[in-house]
Amino acid sequence: MYTPIQRHTSRVIKLTKHPGAREVGDAVITNVKGLEIGVKTADCVPIILIGEEWVGAIHAGWRGLASGIIQKTVEEMKREEVRDLTAFVFPSARSCCYEVGEEFVSIFGRNLINRNGKLFFDTQAEAVAQLRESGVRDIIVWGACTVCTPYLPSYRRDKTSRRLTASIKIKTHYDREHKN
Repeated sequence: MYTPIQRHTSRVIKLTKHPGAREVGDAVITNVKGLEIGVKTADCVPIILIGEEWVGAIHAGWRGLASGIIQKTVEEMKREEVRDLTAFVFPSARSCCYEVGEEFVSIFGRNLINRNGKLFFDTQAEAVAQLRESGVRDIIVWGACTVCTPYLPSYRRDKTSRRLTASIKIKTHYDREHKN
């Protein structure tokens, strides 16, 4: 499985052949049959995108959300004439647990909750909003919070190296008439 070297960037890696060395980036798209791609997270939002002949995997932490990793990935897939995308949004830190600073008001301005004078941010809700703004209509969400769900890995909760891996692989060629 190919996973990028994740550094909270807005860089999208496009693979049109089996890759060599891993590269720094926080999203991967491919049309290579049989190549599994993925991202690893512990509180950031893992997103899988599925198109007809292209798939993608996104690691979206707050820095990636702020710098447009979702929009850039969707745009790159649209350049490859991917029309209809389905997005799977997996668990991440949510506003029930993810306390942030006042600077988030100017960075995001939405998906923030003020509770007892403290700000909390919902990374998953922000990711869904950005997917919709990018034109993705079919979005499936597993709405769990990694911080308060004990069976999911959370760096904030446990300071652990455990990670959630979200991956996808194109098995066969897509045929509109036979839908392989």
